[in-house]
Amino acid sequence: MSELSEDQARVLIEGAIASLLDPQQDADHLTRYFAPDYTQEVDGKRLTFAGFIDHARALKASLRCGHATIERLVVSGDTIADIHVVEADKKNGDAIRVKVIAFFTVRDGKIVGVDELTHLLDGSDADRDMGSRTSHEQR
Repeated sequence: MSELSEDQARVLIEGAIASLLDPQQDADHLTRYFAPDYTQEVDGKRLTFAGFIDHARALKASLRCGHATIERLVVSGDTIADIHVVEADKKNGDAIRVKVIAFFTVRDGKIVGVDELTHLLDGSDADRDMGSRTSHEQR
């Protein structure tokens, strides 16, 4: 496995997050960034790839727009660690800001795993689960 450069890592993470937050992009577009055997540990929940796609659909259904700013990024081998802040406007008019600390595992140019913690900085208490919400939990 060749080591990712910081530039390659930044392009991958920025692209993946932008795709996740863009309600105009179909959730299936995420296969460009995430492997089919992807798993995510987020705020005490485990999502498989199917659960993650469901999470993406739930996000896209509730967001009008969103973007992330990477505050820190470190690359070591096939691991990318980052801290990013997501700012998004919901379709109901509410705005949210969430700080994310994540460790991504990459294989063959795609993300295969994420261990993540999210912290709601601004927004409704009902949105504390935005990092892991699925369509079964949609608000």
